[in-house]
Amino acid sequence: MEEILLVFDSYQYQMESTYQETSSLTNHFTDNKFIGWLGLFIIFFSIFAIIIFQFLEWESNHKDKE
Repeated sequence: MEEILLVFDSYQYQMESTYQETSSLTNHFTDNKFIGWLGLFIIFFSIFAIIIFQFLEWESNHKDKE
C-alpha cells in the first residue's frame, strides 16, 4: 500500500512542477504590467463609484420620505 502512495505522490509532484498558467489576466501582469494594473484600478474605482452613488441615492430617497 505504501508503494502505491509513493507512486501517486511522485506523479503529483511531477504534474505540479510542469503546470503552466495560461490566464490572459495573468499574462497582462507578466507581459505588460501597466495595462494589468490600469485594468485593476479601473475595476476598483468603478465598483467604488457605483457603491458611493448608490449610497447617495439611498440617502436622498430616505430624506425625501421624511
